[in-house]
Amino acid sequence: MAKRIINVPLQGGRFAPNPQFQDALKSAGLDPNAVSQRIQEAVKRYSGFPISKIELEVDESTRNFDVLVRLPPMGDLLLKVLGKDAGPHDAAKETIGDLSMEKIVQMAVAKYPELKSRSLKSAVKQVLSTCKAMGITVGGKPAAEVMREVDGGAYDDMIKKAEEQLAP
Repeated sequence: MAKRIINVPLQGGRFAPNPQFQDALKSAGLDPNAVSQRIQEAVKRYSGFPISKIELEVDESTRNFDVLVRLPPMGDLLLKVLGKDAGPHDAAKETIGDLSMEKIVQMAVAKYPELKSRSLKSAVKQVLSTCKAMGITVGGKPAAEVMREVDGGAYDDMIKKAEEQLAP
């Protein structure tokens, strides 16, 4: 069972089908319209986040395929969400922005397939850890303080609700 990877063309972080892409789909035995619809559905999950790469993983024996959407690395993603070009020179002394806990949880859900976390709660803590290292506050509080609150169960309801989005 051989798998083939087809890169999906992007223009400005958005899906932009072109003739070469459609030819690649046809040579793999896939319907370009059906593939385009599946890509659009997959991209909706990531609305509000910049997409760096989309790939199709095609099983050549069955013609089944998966759409793999890739976001930038966590630090770059945080900067783009904040609308910044670069991080602080000294994260311990400078803050470059503030994000809501809801946005942190959304980012953890979006990056969950790429993160090596066993639970969404630990993925949220990974995002918060990156916020701490970059000088980003969460809800006006330092990220380290919010991490302690997550450990204490303060955001368990929000995280459990978000876990429903991860279920297939």
